[in-house]
Amino acid sequence: MSAPTPPEASPFLDRMILFLMPYFLKITPDFDVARAEILETLASYGARTRSEVLNAVQIIAFGFSALDVLAEAKAIEMSPSMKLRYRGCANSLNRSCQQNEKTLAKRLACDLPDAAPAAEPADDISEAEVQEVLQQTRAKIETYRNRLSGARPATGPHAIPASQPERHNRLWSGAMMDALAGTGAPVQSAAAT
Repeated sequence: MSAPTPPEASPFLDRMILFLMPYFLKITPDFDVARAEILETLASYGARTRSEVLNAVQIIAFGFSALDVLAEAKAIEMSPSMKLRYRGCANSLNRSCQQNEKTLAKRLACDLPDAAPAAEPADDISEAEVQEVLQQTRAKIETYRNRLSGARPATGPHAIPASQPERHNRLWSGAMMDALAGTGAPVQSAAAT
């Protein structure tokens, strides 16, 4: 069995990588290593089209979110009812992950129609559809976060390593700010400082 091939670089793929970056930056602060891990993870799903890549991104996001919620339930002291609430949210995220896995499996089971090869083979859905699905995914994750927001410990922004190039710092900072804004933490824009 051959190693999976990472998807070709494109603005769409860059957007998907930025969406997943906060999950992978928890493992390593090195932007390039995190990017390589994301690409390898996406390639392991065997996605051939944008819609399949989007399903893979949702699987990863829902999976990591469910694990984060379960880890929080174990890491902080809380009442049994709050632990049950956290576990219920994690279970719902896991179900969403499984639904996306089934959808991706169905898509991968189908042969792609024979057509002339396009310049970008992963360009089967419009940017508006991508934005809509991303908004739905974020809203679903936010719903679970909001259900737990009363018991969430406050977190602050992490320091950005000085060894990173400026472009990587901006991308990393943007990804972290999105993640922090999603947790309800107060976030100041660069213009306000």
